[in-house]
Amino acid sequence: MDNEATQGWEGRRDHGGRRPGIAFVLLALIAIVVCVVFLATLRRPPQKAAAGTSSSGAATTSLEPADAPVTIRGGGTVRPKVQVEIMPEVAGRVVYMHSQLHAGGRIRANEPILQVDPSRYELAVRQARATVEAAEAQVDYERAAMGLRETQKPPIEFGGDSDLPSILREPRVRWAEAALESAKAQLAVAELELDRTSIVLPFDAMIVEETVSLGQYVGVGRSLAIAYGTDALEVEVPVRDEDMGRFDVRQALWPEGVRSTAEVKAVVAGREHTWSGDLVGTTGRVDPASGTISLIVQVRQPLDVPAGRAPLLPGMAVDVLVPVTEPNTQKVGDL
Repeated sequence: MDNEATQGWEGRRDHGGRRPGIAFVLLALIAIVVCVVFLATLRRPPQKAAAGTSSSGAATTSLEPADAPVTIRGGGTVRPKVQVEIMPEVAGRVVYMHSQLHAGGRIRANEPILQVDPSRYELAVRQARATVEAAEAQVDYERAAMGLRETQKPPIEFGGDSDLPSILREPRVRWAEAALESAKAQLAVAELELDRTSIVLPFDAMIVEETVSLGQYVGVGRSLAIAYGTDALEVEVPVRDEDMGRFDVRQALWPEGVRSTAEVKAVVAGREHTWSGDLVGTTGRVDPASGTISLIVQVRQPLDVPAGRAPLLPGMAVDVLVPVTEPNTQKVGDL
């Protein structure tokens, strides 16, 4: 009995002694599987050939997606596109002034702004016309005299011009014709000076300031008023260096056919107002201090706005938003 008990005890000891070995084997297998899975996840699939590469291995060009819109933001001061000084080209006393010839007045295109007394210039025109008529009569006389000498001798000769040979008649005709042309030129000058007694502008204008009064004598070249055209105003918008590469500068240098719209904003009387504008070009030069190019945005008919909206005026500080198109970029595929 003791022997059987001893054998049973040894059997149980052997069976319990094999358990640690089996567990070790299982753990080793699990570790191997984990390593295999981990290595499999680290492996990358073979890269496919570039979409733009041909079967022979030559590189081809592929374009980026469509151009994305870019908005250039900047600020500037409104300025007139056209500003002129009103100066008389003839001297005289002022006999007429437009009712709107004062600061803030608006005058339509080709309306008389100011009139200088035309009396002496009208007399000059009459005198020049008389000179032309006399020159024409002299030409007719010389031509008739030359024709008469060539056909037949006059029955009675009184000496003087009648004794001139026919060869000298032709220069006298040319001299009379030259005198006629000179008289016509003097008439044209007189008519031009008469026309300049009335001052007009070929565009709608806003008067900035005036320094003339009715009855005042004015001289040639004296500034009487300053006006600017109301057809369009401009804003010069500096482009920052980081924005220079975001759009095609050629679009602004040659905007024909690719003109971009713009928004001009300003706060007037506590309210924000917006005006539509166009990118019409650049200043054509680089600012040496900042290294930037300034865009020119133009707002047309800035004063003709509906009720409740403020007009755009020179000197206003505004913010400008200019949407532009980035230039096309191309990439070359790997060989």
